[in-house]
This record gives sequence, C-alpha cells and structure tokens, in this order.
Amino acid sequence: MRFAKLIVLVAMLAVSLAASAAPITFTLKPIKLTNGWMVTGTITTDGTVGVLTTANITSWNLKVVQTTDVVWTEKDSNALNISGVSTDGKGIFVSTSPDGIQDGGTLYFSRGGGGGTIPTSAYMADFTQLSVNMGYGYGGLAGWQDEILGLNFVGLNKKNNTKYRAASAVVGSPNVFRINVPKILPAPYQMTMFGTITTDGSIGNLIPANIIAWNITAHIEDIATFTETSTTVMFATGVSSDGTSIKVDHAAGQFVIGIAGRRPTFVTLADFTDPNFPNGFANYYMGNFGIMGEKFPLVGKKVPTYTVTK
Repeated sequence: MRFAKLIVLVAMLAVSLAASAAPITFTLKPIKLTNGWMVTGTITTDGTVGVLTTANITSWNLKVVQTTDVVWTEKDSNALNISGVSTDGKGIFVSTSPDGIQDGGTLYFSRGGGGGTIPTSAYMADFTQLSVNMGYGYGGLAGWQDEILGLNFVGLNKKNNTKYRAASAVVGSPNVFRINVPKILPAPYQMTMFGTITTDGSIGNLIPANIIAWNITAHIEDIATFTETSTTVMFATGVSSDGTSIKVDHAAGQFVIGIAGRRPTFVTLADFTDPNFPNGFANYYMGNFGIMGEKFPLVGKKVPTYTVTK
C-alpha cells in the first residue's frame, strides 16, 4: 500500500514539475548561407527538457537577411560632375535650385560604363534636371544607380535658394566628412547609404580637385521575418533540449519553420533526412524562387547531434 502511495506521489510531483516549467528563450546560432543570406533570431520553448515536439516550441522570431554592398572610392570612380558645392570646414553643402526653374548643385561620384557595362553613380545630393526627371522636382534627390538594382533614390524636399548639408565633419579627423543620406527604402527591402568624403582642406567653393578621397557604400538588405503569428513549426523531428540549448539528431532529425502549401516558404534550421546530404543541411526556400541560400554539411559523420542555438 505504501509503495502504491509512493508511486502516486512521484507521478503527482512529475506532473507538478512539468506544469511549473518556465518558458526558455534560446538564441539561434547564426547560420551563414550561400548568396549572402544569414539566419538569426530566437526560439522559445515551454521549458520542456528532453524531446521537443512542435507543441513545445511556443514562439520564435527569425530573420533571414541578404546583404549586398555597392562601393565607390577614389580608386575606381571619379568626382568630375561636382557643382554648386561648398564647405565651411564643419559641413559640405550643395546649393538648391535658385528659383525652381534653373539647376542647383550636384555632388556625386560616378563609375563609367563601357564594354557593355552600365555606369554607376552615388548621389549625395542633386538639385538639377535629373531630380526633375526622376519625379522629385527641384526639391532634390539622393541615392544611387547601378547595373544590378537600377535606380534607387529618395527625395530631399529642400526649398529653393538654400544650401543643403550633404555631409558633416567627423570629429578628430580633419577634412573628413560623413555623408548625410536619408534612408532610401525601409524594411523588408531596406536600402541605405553611408560613407565619408575627404577634402584637401579648402574652405569655400569646392571643385573636383578639392575632393581627394571618398568611400561611399550603398547598402541593401532583403529581410524576411518568421514569427509564430505568420508561420508554423512545419517539422520538429529528433529535436531536443537540455535547458541550455536546442539540438537536432544526426539520425533523421529535422527542424523547419515556415509556411506550407503549393509554394512554401521556409527556413530549414537543420535537416538530416535527405540521403543526398547525410551530414545535414540548412537552407532558405522561398515560394516560386526555390532555394535562395543553403549550407552543408552541418556536422561531421561521427557527431551525434547538431546544436541549433548558442
């Protein structure tokens, strides 16, 4: 009788401990895929230690980001088209249109075409007919054009007969100015520009010869976000947790989050079910486009599990 009561008490204690388990949030070990894609984020469980099912994985916030940079420097581009540009040593300024009819100034760096290639240019500010042609009037534009992503501009919306601060002096770095370009496009397809311009120290109006160096980057981020509000845990086989990390078994384990259907979109955090990839793979698969980026192998032949989180 006492033995039976002991069994009941142990069972009740186990249930009580399971019920009181606190949720645990794990940070994903960044997965670097091909084509510049990176998977980062967090995964939250209900606190279960041991084998995890889809029900034990309660929330997640994953980001899949592809980063592309286009760079212009004095070594591969020129400043031949600068006009209406001046400096007081604290900033670099570009004159806007005097009256909304005549051209204002322009500050940009260009890499010429030729041999079938398309010219590329990085615009800190332009208040000329180009701005009008791009649909921004004489209020000005900033941004870039390149052979891959085309025209990427943002309106500056500046008044006529003023000076626009296109760059500001970098403290502690004489004659070096950090450019001021508004965000061109917000997430999920985010575009920004940043960098510096170095002058020869001249004060007043600047001509191309006064600008001796530059390093301008057009930064593009294609961002996909996976959360429990819009996606599901599609597969969680051979997945376990020891309370400090989440692991996937080398023997037929699989952990996939995304959207099912005829044209699924998903992130494979780890998959050991494909005989073509016996040591596992991770990937990002998007709808009609298929595999956007992948990584393999994940582990060596004799490693029993793959750790998904840090």
